[in-house]
Amino acid sequence: MKTLALLFLLISTSFTPDTILGKWANSDKTKELTLVKNGDTYTGTSEGKEILQHLVYNNGSYTGKVYLPKRNQTFNCTIKLKGDDTMEITVKVGFMSQTKVWTRIK
Repeated sequence: MKTLALLFLLISTSFTPDTILGKWANSDKTKELTLVKNGDTYTGTSEGKEILQHLVYNNGSYTGKVYLPKRNQTFNCTIKLKGDDTMEITVKVGFMSQTKVWTRIK
């Protein structure tokens, strides 16, 4: 029975690259982000601006660029899904990084 439960857990938490598609909200629900597929990459838009760019899926995470409109700059980012409805976006600037949690809008 334990083996069956473990197998079910592994199957239910496995992701496909397209699991990221859909609408997401930041932690305080003030921003929405829509992720779509463009060929082999993924793009995220918010308020008509392309915020996440050139995301490529590899070994359970996505790497690409994030555009920060307040700074008018683009930085490297990594996205990891933490379950079907939670993702962490980590932005790296030099030796520093910051991670934000987003949840799926249903």
